[in-house]
Amino acid sequence: MSISEYAIQHWLFDEAQGRYDIDLAESGVQFQLLGDLEIQPEWELDYSLDRGRPQLRRAIADMYGGVAVSADHVAVTHGAQEALYLLYRTLLRAGDHVVTTSPGWQQAWEVPRHIGCDVTVLPWPPGTRFDIQALKRALGTHTRMIILNSPGNPSGCVLGPDDFTAVMEVAAERGIWVVNDEEYLLDFGESVVHRHPRAISVSGLSKVFGMPALRLGWVCAAADVVEGVVNYKRYTTVSNSLVWERTAELVLRRRAEHVDRYRRLVEPGLRTLREFANRHSDTVRLVPPQGTPFAWVNTLAASSSRDIAERLLEHHRTLVMPAEVFGAEKALRVSFARPAEVLEEGLERLGKVLADID
Repeated sequence: MSISEYAIQHWLFDEAQGRYDIDLAESGVQFQLLGDLEIQPEWELDYSLDRGRPQLRRAIADMYGGVAVSADHVAVTHGAQEALYLLYRTLLRAGDHVVTTSPGWQQAWEVPRHIGCDVTVLPWPPGTRFDIQALKRALGTHTRMIILNSPGNPSGCVLGPDDFTAVMEVAAERGIWVVNDEEYLLDFGESVVHRHPRAISVSGLSKVFGMPALRLGWVCAAADVVEGVVNYKRYTTVSNSLVWERTAELVLRRRAEHVDRYRRLVEPGLRTLREFANRHSDTVRLVPPQGTPFAWVNTLAASSSRDIAERLLEHHRTLVMPAEVFGAEKALRVSFARPAEVLEEGLERLGKVLADID
């Protein structure tokens, strides 16, 4: 069974590469530089452990807090996307039923389907509350996993405390795994792993820390799940870079500084985007983001959002994400955690396109 083309990556790596000089598409905070890191020349270029260095796993576990989370509950992966892939391959079998949401990350439905699972994709329109009743109706006797993303990419939406409680109650009753992609979570004391024994957290250093080049992610789960993930990883990437794992340890020691940097970019950037949306209220509607460095911007023109994104790329060398790559339409995902001059110029170019469309 062949797997569908990955629309997000096709847009980024095939269609857009080399055609832009302003990037308002990348879903993390503005990237950092190698000079911002504390790499040491005496570090060895050896293999790391398949599950990650104990020191790094302990540092990650400490972020989650509580005596219930230890290094045994953490496996280090090649970015959060590998963590999710390894979880699907470890926990799912042909004939299982999986529930996820859209607009979302294509991997969440394509990989389970490729495994042979029956997948229900629930609509969760940006700016609306999660539909817990629709979730309950979707569950069946073979439901094995609920895949969530809160704070959400690309929607910028979150499940509220009551929604999370309702999801966990249903999952506990039926023994269902709940996987939450928590790349944008700032307080891991609020992670799903504290809510349900079968809850699993995935995160990494790409989005909040602005270090996607490190390809440093992790899974936090029950120890037996971690063992399964590690065994599957032995068939894929074996281990992560030892250099980047050591770097990650130093980064996490200074986590508060990196979170402060994130906030310093997010807060003024969101103000700038709001002002832009107000000026162009005849063509766009901003969905206020909840804890993400990007926002979902609904487009009101007759033209498709894909057409808007293509015009912006072709005529103004600026990259945004059209809703179509997320399984939706009539919207753009616009990243705003950028230096002020970059964001302002990119939005000015977008405004020119909006002024010209039908």
